[in-house]
Amino acid sequence: MAKKKNARILIVDDEPAMREVMRLILNKFDVEEASSGYEAIKRCDVNKPDLILMDIMMPRMNGIEATKRILEKYPDIKVVAVTAYATHKGNDMLEAGAIEILEKPFGRKKLEELVIRLTRG
Repeated sequence: MAKKKNARILIVDDEPAMREVMRLILNKFDVEEASSGYEAIKRCDVNKPDLILMDIMMPRMNGIEATKRILEKYPDIKVVAVTAYATHKGNDMLEAGAIEILEKPFGRKKLEELVIRLTRG
């Protein structure tokens, strides 16, 4: 699989190990990381990603609030909620503008297929 041209992925998770796993799986893409909702907003201002993989449960600013703020400014960015709390917080994330929910734990193939599907074309 060739590296996707111009597909920029932003991984937002407060857990360094989770960011590392996703970055390794998505090594064929142009990947950036953020450890908080605040940092995600700043990264969007500098290098607008095509797709954000957004954790929901993070300290200070959760993924729901960060998604709302990012999509107010950049409505064409695709946001996918990545969470172990899909049944509790998934609807809040979808209402905030996320297009899908990727439930933790997930497999390599599921993550790769999701990113390819959402970044092609």
